Amino acid sequence: MANDSPPGGRKRPHEAPNAQEAKRRQIQQAEWGLREVLGECGLLEFASGSGGGKGGDDDDDDDIPQLPPSASPSELGCRLEPSVSPSGLRASLHALLAEMDSNGIDAGNARVKAELGELILGNGEEEGDDNVLLRKMLLPLHRVRQRGQGGFSQFSQPEADAGGTSAKVTVESSSLVKVLLRVDALQPALLTALLQKLPEIASQFGDEGAVQNEDIPRLIFANVRWLDHVVDYSALTTAFVECLTVLASTSAGCAETRGMLLDAIGTLPDVLNDANAVRAVASTGDGDEEMGDGGTDIVSALTDLRTEDPSLLVPILDAIGSLPLTESQIEDVTRDALEALANIEPWGLPALTTFLMTNCPHGGSSGKGLAREVVEEMRKLPLGGAEGDEEDLPDTNARGTSGRHGGNDAGVMIDSLSRGLAHRPDLASALLKAVKDTREDEGQASADIWLLACCATAQHNRPKIKSLFKAKANAGRFTSRLLRESLSGNGKALTSLFPTFCDIADGLLRSSADSNAASVELGVTLYEVLFEEFAEPMQRQEIIGGLVTHVGSGMVGANSGGSGEADAALRVFCNIVDTKKTKESEEDGAVALRPFTPFLVSMLDHLHHMATSQVRRLFLLLFSVGLGGEEDGGGMGAGALGGSSVGGGACSDVHIVITKHLSLASFDKKRIGVIGTVAYAVARSSQLLERQSIIDGENALAETEATTLPGNAAVAQSPIVKEVTDAIDKAVNACKPVGGSAGSGNSMSTSLSQNAFSDGSAMAFLLDELCRAVRGGRLADPVKEYLNTKWAEEFEDKFVGDFVEDEDGEVPLKGSKGTKGRVDDHQIPTNSQDLALLNGSAGDKVVPGDLRFSINGAESDVYVRLLPLLLSQDHTQREVLPVTLAPMFRLMGVLCDVRYGGQGLAEIDAMLDCPLLLPDSECSGLEFEELSSSMQWAVTSSYFFGTCWVRQLINSFIFAADECAGAPSAPAAGSFTASSQGFNSDEVRKKVVSRLEALVELEEELRFTSSKCFTFAPPGLDILPAPKELYGGYNNPNDDEENTFNLNEDTSSMTKAEKKAYKEAKKAATKRSKEKVKSKQNRIKAKKKHEERLVTRTMGALRPLDSRVCVALGFDELRVCGNAEGDSQNVSQGLSQSMLRDVVSVGGPVTSLLLKLLRRTLSDALSEKKASSFRARIEGSNLEEDTDGDDGPYMAKANATPTTSYTELAIASCEDSSKKSFEILDVLLRGGVFASLYEHLAAVAELRCGPNRANNDSDTEEKLVETARCLFGCLSSLLGSEMLTRSATGKMFLASILKQLADGDREDYSANASKRRRRPTPEAMNKLLGFVADNVVEIVTGAYTGDIDFSMDAVNCLQVMSECSKRISSAKKDDGDSHGKKLSEVANKLLKQDWPDDTKLNKSNVGKLLSLLLEHAPNRLETLTNFVNEVLPEIPHLDKNAGVPAFPTCSHQTFGSYYSTCLEGTVKELGTLMDSYMVKSKDPDEAERAIQRMKELLGLLQSMFDLTKNNDSLAKKNVLLQQLKYGSRFIETFVSKAIPFFTLHFERHDDEILNVIRDLQKWSRQLYHIMAHGKREKDAILNREAPRAKKALETFVHKVKALLKKNGCMTAMWTQTLKSRDIDGTKIHEVKGKSQDTEDDDEEEGDSDSDEDGEKEGGSDDEEASDDDDGNGTDEDEYDTDSD
Repeated sequence: MANDSPPGGRKRPHEAPNAQEAKRRQIQQAEWGLREVLGECGLLEFASGSGGGKGGDDDDDDDIPQLPPSASPSELGCRLEPSVSPSGLRASLHALLAEMDSNGIDAGNARVKAELGELILGNGEEEGDDNVLLRKMLLPLHRVRQRGQGGFSQFSQPEADAGGTSAKVTVESSSLVKVLLRVDALQPALLTALLQKLPEIASQFGDEGAVQNEDIPRLIFANVRWLDHVVDYSALTTAFVECLTVLASTSAGCAETRGMLLDAIGTLPDVLNDANAVRAVASTGDGDEEMGDGGTDIVSALTDLRTEDPSLLVPILDAIGSLPLTESQIEDVTRDALEALANIEPWGLPALTTFLMTNCPHGGSSGKGLAREVVEEMRKLPLGGAEGDEEDLPDTNARGTSGRHGGNDAGVMIDSLSRGLAHRPDLASALLKAVKDTREDEGQASADIWLLACCATAQHNRPKIKSLFKAKANAGRFTSRLLRESLSGNGKALTSLFPTFCDIADGLLRSSADSNAASVELGVTLYEVLFEEFAEPMQRQEIIGGLVTHVGSGMVGANSGGSGEADAALRVFCNIVDTKKTKESEEDGAVALRPFTPFLVSMLDHLHHMATSQVRRLFLLLFSVGLGGEEDGGGMGAGALGGSSVGGGACSDVHIVITKHLSLASFDKKRIGVIGTVAYAVARSSQLLERQSIIDGENALAETEATTLPGNAAVAQSPIVKEVTDAIDKAVNACKPVGGSAGSGNSMSTSLSQNAFSDGSAMAFLLDELCRAVRGGRLADPVKEYLNTKWAEEFEDKFVGDFVEDEDGEVPLKGSKGTKGRVDDHQIPTNSQDLALLNGSAGDKVVPGDLRFSINGAESDVYVRLLPLLLSQDHTQREVLPVTLAPMFRLMGVLCDVRYGGQGLAEIDAMLDCPLLLPDSECSGLEFEELSSSMQWAVTSSYFFGTCWVRQLINSFIFAADECAGAPSAPAAGSFTASSQGFNSDEVRKKVVSRLEALVELEEELRFTSSKCFTFAPPGLDILPAPKELYGGYNNPNDDEENTFNLNEDTSSMTKAEKKAYKEAKKAATKRSKEKVKSKQNRIKAKKKHEERLVTRTMGALRPLDSRVCVALGFDELRVCGNAEGDSQNVSQGLSQSMLRDVVSVGGPVTSLLLKLLRRTLSDALSEKKASSFRARIEGSNLEEDTDGDDGPYMAKANATPTTSYTELAIASCEDSSKKSFEILDVLLRGGVFASLYEHLAAVAELRCGPNRANNDSDTEEKLVETARCLFGCLSSLLGSEMLTRSATGKMFLASILKQLADGDREDYSANASKRRRRPTPEAMNKLLGFVADNVVEIVTGAYTGDIDFSMDAVNCLQVMSECSKRISSAKKDDGDSHGKKLSEVANKLLKQDWPDDTKLNKSNVGKLLSLLLEHAPNRLETLTNFVNEVLPEIPHLDKNAGVPAFPTCSHQTFGSYYSTCLEGTVKELGTLMDSYMVKSKDPDEAERAIQRMKELLGLLQSMFDLTKNNDSLAKKNVLLQQLKYGSRFIETFVSKAIPFFTLHFERHDDEILNVIRDLQKWSRQLYHIMAHGKREKDAILNREAPRAKKALETFVHKVKALLKKNGCMTAMWTQTLKSRDIDGTKIHEVKGKSQDTEDDDEEEGDSDSDEDGEKEGGSDDEEASDDDDGNGTDEDEYDTDSD
């Protein structure tokens, strides 16, 4: 067995000595210090040769094993005896020091501690370098044991062979300092000495001799880390703070010292790693006087260091974040970090954001508050936007960053934000709420986009983020501009968020386009920005793949148009292609897409399912990407225009698809080929235009005369022009009908059995498509010249007829047959067939013609040959040319229009005043039904195409009629007036008004003829089959017998058998007669319905009027007061007094037409839900709704041009989604359209309600009412739009509109358009809105009207004005709502008015009027009480058709509307009360008022329920349903809002609250009876509403129970079982009519029999209730209350 005794026979301190030995040890220890103690405990450095051991005389140096040669002294610390382990050393030290302390040899171990400090700090007697010994103390302990030497049988560390010697070396994991730190008596002094040693070492780093000891600080920090426990935290903290302070003051000029400081800060959390440390420091700061002023706060010290040296931010934040702080300290630290966040340098943001994300307090009120504060400060960070200027961040590029934000620093910050928001639901919720609740005046920060994207990296947050993006986009807060400012230039920093942004963009693009148009537009912008910012092939492939998937999954119908998911994805592609090389962008979009051509070509698989606009975009995309290959090779001079390449394999595939579809007969297939051809022409022409600009630029920069051709000449000589024109000719030939020549055409009878105009639809579509291409501005001039020449000759040859020029004026009328009156002496057609139609010589079987709609005073040399084409036997002339008339003229007009590069509309102005050769007007009268079917078809077709022609004339010349009609976004620069088009604007206006009058007449004739002609079908539609009821009449073989049968024959002489036979025959004849009458009625009804369908689809197929035709309302020719001076004066001074005296009529067909068009235009342009369809129509994505607006895919990308007016600047600054709408408003304002609305409103008010109203007859009144309804519709569409009150631009336009609507001032807007306008105040705008409302109120209430629909239109208009006024006002209070007051007065007057007997009064009119009266009355509760207690109780006593005297509209027929509205008003009043100041205030008096108001409301409910319970005639099913519906909603509101209110005020108002609860419980019994009634009667509607009512009642019971229990009032509650009663209160088995006075007494018998406790289960009627229960009753338990 090994010998465990120490060398020399010494005893260890833990060994039990005898008395003599103990005495000897005390004498020996009398002078011991640290060295002797260590030597005594087994440390050889202090036991031999150093005087450490007092038993040194007994020691023999030869007995101590020597260090093996292989062991390096610099790597080993102090040497232990072979038999001593570190744990044994610690135990020996602890026992020896305790012994010396207890024996009084070294009280408190003061001598040992002092020597320890001297040893560490180098103040001892040791010669040489004092740090050598310190270093050995810091290095790991070791032991050396010779082979065969006794000792411990096991060692703490494995032994190592000493390299050829007989010694074994064991290196321990602990150093001597580590062992001493585990001794409680020495730890405080040792820690203090070690920390004081660090500044001393730092001061020696500049000395030469200190180099060898440079690792001592690192060893010190390694030894003080992760202590098992700390004896004195206060002393340790004080020493650490002093150390940090000294090191920080000297670290500026020494890298080694700064390294020590950083190591010290990093070591701090490992030393103070116990929560007791921070608590101890905090407690000593308050009570320990020795700690100085408030104690030592390590957190404050670190904060001060960070303030003095900002470069220490990162290590200090890491240290503070690792400290076990208290809640108050965490809150203080977080607030300090928030203050630093505002001024932090960009490189410090990652560390600071990580600290805030990690250490922001959780939970609690303060935690939630800090979460909000942290989020708000984060939102102020300069993320995105223009804040990150490169000049302000000169060091970012040095750190390897790119863009506005450092790629590395920002990337790290994004990672920290993403991790924090993913694991901190409180911060994520605070962020979502903060972004959602951002007010309009605050604006959205660019940082919101970054933070939301970081939050969306967590899958559980992503659905909420997507919903928030959609909501903010649809609200106009997240805009495309904000998105670009946030993300552009930050691609490298946002790399980690790329998948998140792709997913968000995917969700936005998949939004429903009808209700989420703004979110779809935001998705389009996000995809574009992602493609621009992330240029890696894999990233772009993911973007392209996602867009192609959108195209495949978002297909819409081919004819539906609109902007769906697929259309949005295609627009992204087109916008990318439109990106050209600029100073800002070094990448061409088409070149960037070229590597992904296979993805793009794959979209051709969906071609047949695409809408027209989508097909355009796809072909333009493929040609733009595929045709750019030749651009990459070299020069762009004139020689480059000679190339004839049509692209690579992708373009070849596209040409094959186009050729294939052109050869197909179906129009749906052929249109694809037509679009592809025009798209090819546009793409090739775009290349020519780009090269032309380059050539012109090179020639302009040449120092000498240009050696190449000018750009336009080079383009004209390019073979590409020939390619384009050949492609167009090929499409034209493909669109021509087969066998269309004369002699081979089909007869007219063939056209009557099929769609007569199907063959012409393809050619018309081609012409419209070419028109769009020309308007887009991307066709080269040679191509446009070719089109102009080709189609001008075609138009003149096919459609235009000339008049004979005869100087003598003698007209040769061959075969006039007495019809000379149809031919004007100065308008003799040169065409003999046309002349024959006019003079009647064409025959009786031909429709007679007439030159109609000539403009008075105009001398026209030509006319339009419409009727001769439709009467022709040639198939092409009859069925193809009429369809192409309007499209061909439209194309000619666009080619001549100066706005699109033409020479002016003066070249075709002869068509504006020329007459039309149409059927004689008599043919559309009563004689029409006598015409043959072929003649009816010809007449109807003539009127249809004549109407389309006139509409197209108006559309083409409306821009020239007024210089204000030109849109600010017109392709060409400058202002386009009538003079620039080549003629006088006044003349054009008169002609346009004349054409509008002709249009009204033509439409009326078309409505009549199309309803009677069953064989006519508009182009693109099949003939509508007539209903089977119209095939013949009533055919019965016994009709002849019926006609000859005598129903009054004398039967007196008949036999019994004859009488019986006669009776049966008479019965059969009577039955046949009734069947005949019924069949006739069915035929009349079916015919009327069929005629309405014919008219509807015919009028819907007409060529649409351009939205800018509304400008005609501002023409002098259509003004109410004519063209007099001073028309723009104020209504009160000018128009209403002097000018209106001469006004005897207002309105008319033309005015009504324009007002209806204006209403539709405003509704489409300003309505959020219709914005997408409006923009799609403006962009020409739907043929049926195409106008002369922008043409989306074909439109050239406009260059940024300097704005010339403040209005244009405002429009340019708004979002693209609303820019089109504001441009329309700008045109209407410049044209004085809204001033015209003012004049019409004033005129209608004067004529209906002024002094001359007695002179109005029924026709005048009807015309005034029709005009007023149109005006109300326009005002509702205009003022109901939130777009005008959401943004500053919208409010600017609204103020200008109200100025015209209120004052009729036409000149103010145009005169101040170039000036900066002052922001309109809400007060001024509401004042103007009030003037408009006054006119509306006067029109509807100033004179009696029996038209309830007209009155409701006015009421709806006033309601829209009231809502607009609330949106305008910034104040939330509803005080002084003048518009609401007017609305209430109008509703009250209309409710008190007597209406004609045939007027249908229902909830849509009477109910709405009453609802508005109750909502806007000055005293709502008083008004509601009056109706409940005074008006409704009179109904049971009225006759069937009589009304309440005070309110004639309240009768038995309208009782349901009045009753349900009053119930709804009661529920709303309760909600308003619970949100009022009375409830929110803690004032007891206010609370008492609120409780009293609740009692009044409950009384009203009880009165209304008693009314139906006591009057069976009023308890209809719909009334019971309303009681159940609104009763349950009243209880729900009461439970959710009133019960918490009662909880706060129960102590002061317990009696009043208990009374309210009792009243509600008694009233709610009727709900149980109604539910039981519905169950018995098996009423599905009542049973459907019953579960919600039951849930509300049960919740009420439980909430009341909880309230009473909380306040110790359970004795006020008792339960009983309800009896089964009917809705009138009688028991089920009782005879109805029995006195019901005892009902409540029967149910409350338990009150008198209850115990003193006040609580009794099951009342005295329980047994009776169970006997009466037949399964249909109500057996629910209820809680009643007793205030006693």
